[in-house]
Amino acid sequence: MKAQKYENVEFVINHSSDDGIKLSLVWRKGGLYLSLSGLFLTDGSTWYELPVKDLENISVVSDEPLKLRLQIPTLDIMVSGQRAEKLLALRHFLLPSISDEGGQDKLKSLLRFQELGISDPELLCKLLNVEPQKVDDLTGIAQEKGLLDSAGKLTEAGKSMIQPIDEEE
Repeated sequence: MKAQKYENVEFVINHSSDDGIKLSLVWRKGGLYLSLSGLFLTDGSTWYELPVKDLENISVVSDEPLKLRLQIPTLDIMVSGQRAEKLLALRHFLLPSISDEGGQDKLKSLLRFQELGISDPELLCKLLNVEPQKVDDLTGIAQEKGLLDSAGKLTEAGKSMIQPIDEEE
C-alpha cells in the first residue's frame, strides 16, 4: 500500500448495525492518508481503510472546530484536523465520486460520447470513470427517458439535452 499523509487528525469511528446498536469508540489522534484505493486513518498502531467507492456521504457537522462526517455502510466516522481548509478541500474532492448529482453529468457525458460514435462499454467505463454496471445503468436510464433509441443512437430529445441552450435576445 502506497499512501501519502494528508493531515494530522483526530478521529472517532462509530459502528452501527441493522438492529440499531451503535458502538462508539474514543477519539484518537493520528493521521489521514490518501491513496489510489481510498482513505486511511491511523492512530500509529492500527490502520483503518475507508474505500472511496463505499462512501455514502461526507458532510460538515461542525465549523468550530471543523469536523467532517464520513459515512460508509455500518460505519460513521468523524474527523477533525489541524487545518480546516485541508479537510474542506478533501470534502470537495470526494463529493463528485459519491454524489447522485453527478449522475446527470455522467448521463450527459454518455450521450455526448454516443453522439461521437463511442459506444464500446469498456471504453465508456474508462472515459466516464465508472464501473461497467454504471454504464449499463446510465444507458438504461437514457433509453427509458427516450434520449437513446434501442440501437444506441441519440433521439431528438437526447440531442437537445446535450446542445447548449441559445438565449433569445
